[in-house]
Amino acid sequence: MNRGVIQRWTSGRHRSSALAPARSWQERLFVRLSRGLRDFQRFLQMARQSVQPASAPARSSEATPARYKELTKTLELQDRPVPLTKFERAVPGEATLIAKMARLAANLVVTNYCEMKASDPSVCAMRDQHAKAHGCVSAEFVVRDDLPAEFSTPLFRPGARYPTIVRFSNGQGKPKSDRGPDGRGMSIKLQGVAGETMLRGLEPRITPAGEHDFLLSSFPVFFCKNVVDYSELMEAVVAPNGTWREKFDLLLKWSVFAIRNPRQLYTFGRTGLVRINNPLTATYHSMSPYLLGEDNVVRYRVSPVRRDNDVTPWWWSFLFQSRSENFLQDALVRDLAPAPPGDDIVFDFSVWLCYAARPQDVEDASLWWTRPRDRTVSIGQIRIPRQNFLAPDRVFDGEHMMFSPWNCLQQHRPLGSINRMRLAVYLASLQVRRKLNMVGP
Repeated sequence: MNRGVIQRWTSGRHRSSALAPARSWQERLFVRLSRGLRDFQRFLQMARQSVQPASAPARSSEATPARYKELTKTLELQDRPVPLTKFERAVPGEATLIAKMARLAANLVVTNYCEMKASDPSVCAMRDQHAKAHGCVSAEFVVRDDLPAEFSTPLFRPGARYPTIVRFSNGQGKPKSDRGPDGRGMSIKLQGVAGETMLRGLEPRITPAGEHDFLLSSFPVFFCKNVVDYSELMEAVVAPNGTWREKFDLLLKWSVFAIRNPRQLYTFGRTGLVRINNPLTATYHSMSPYLLGEDNVVRYRVSPVRRDNDVTPWWWSFLFQSRSENFLQDALVRDLAPAPPGDDIVFDFSVWLCYAARPQDVEDASLWWTRPRDRTVSIGQIRIPRQNFLAPDRVFDGEHMMFSPWNCLQQHRPLGSINRMRLAVYLASLQVRRKLNMVGP
């Protein structure tokens, strides 16, 4: 019996050993297939990375907004007391609203910068408004010889001449096609001015001496009454709209603003509905009020001399006229070409005088001045000679140049809560822009 058991055990062992090589071969085949699939997957991943090198910057750019927005927490927004004039009245909660709008402007600079940098790593941070420049040109500001004494100031001296820089721009905070409806801007920087500007007194480190700025746009009045209206409008403009809940909240914000401020909403819509076909044939306005001397309240107005205003409704141009995305710059290049030689382009610089101005005329920047004794007075001319303004160094200087309504002499100080807000907003935008671009004062 023991022999039988041993034989059966031996025969069973032989059979199992005969089957063992078959199972080992299957296992080895499975292992090899698994390793081959894993190696092939690694190869595909390496191939994707080699033919799509831009994927890594795209992932890193997604993290930049949070990192860059840390800059807005370091802004210098300390209280800058500017005594009110006899024409001004502070609005409730003005300081809080101004600080809020300053940080909002700084965040817009960061947001726009990060969005543009995702597609173009070499892009620079731009202004939160009027980002796209059509050109920054050299000019001369000439005060008329027979200027009436009541409009004369240390700046507006009869016969005075100032080297000038003029920047033409679109109104939006991101560079977009000129074919879209938008407000157009004209910023003027006078140089060689005697006296210290208000901004230089507040920020001497960032404000060059001997300058005086005027900021104008293509609509006569501002689209908001005061800083309260402006903050409500900007909250609606920058509100997120990704989800259905956010879309509903956005619609609610716009509805509330429209009900409370129908005139301001109408003006906001009209600001971008007139299309300008040439920056040199348009009329520009300061929109908000300014002091002139001690007792005059004015708005500035700059209009072409002996040239028809080449403006058409945006829908007409959209339907019937073919233009490039940069047709406004194209017009500047064409009309300012040095060859063949031609006459200077001349603008009339005038003031729109508000007779017997009241606080409501100053604090409501959206108010049209239409009383019988309101009038326009010519101050002088801006003469733009033929030139090539697209040299790289001039383009760089224009992009990093600072313009501010508060970079002005005391006799020309801005008035109203909109302008008091612009003091903090422009400084906040400038601080963040220079930090992102690593450009010093």
